[in-house]
Amino acid sequence: MAGNSTRVDDGGNEIPCFVSGTSIATARGEILIEDLKVGDAVVTRDNGIQKIRWIGSRRISPKQMEEHPHLKPILIEKGSLGNGLPDRHLMLSPNHRLLVNTDRVSLHYRDPEALISAKHLINPSRGVRPIAITGTTYFHLMFDQHQVILSNGAWTESFRPSDRSLKAVGNAQRTEIFELFPGLQGTEGRKNYAPARPDLKTDRAALVLFK
Repeated sequence: MAGNSTRVDDGGNEIPCFVSGTSIATARGEILIEDLKVGDAVVTRDNGIQKIRWIGSRRISPKQMEEHPHLKPILIEKGSLGNGLPDRHLMLSPNHRLLVNTDRVSLHYRDPEALISAKHLINPSRGVRPIAITGTTYFHLMFDQHQVILSNGAWTESFRPSDRSLKAVGNAQRTEIFELFPGLQGTEGRKNYAPARPDLKTDRAALVLFK
């Protein structure tokens, strides 16, 4: 079934989004997210090369950014995650989750890897902070499964269709996603679109320390 690329004009900041200018690792090398197309093959952490099934985008105007400060992206400075990552500055929507790998995570989960929202990593002294910009375009990528993909050298999540994220994309885009993935119309289908990693909750986020 063919995929679609759609502009998302409504919804809040619930969707995990990349900011325009972010480089995504693909089978053809790094490509700016705004230049990606449905069907492009992307490098994933767990499942090798996977094709993009859906791309959404939402333009945030300078006025919207000023009136709704919660839409400001989170800046993750080069090297702030440790081990030189990300390999250049990375900006994500507040609810976009990144992969963390530390022994502290394994104290609470079977796997030492978990996903944590960018907003829960805010620590200006460590180079993670909201940033005021004069508008931007947010992008999100969807695959057959929830994936962990490389953006500016750091592992980050793809779009996962939860109740909240599907509501946030708006009626037209939700209908389009349901056409691509009919099973997601039901609770069981959404449950089966399993998360790639456990979600590191707010009360445990403080346990994650970056060097």
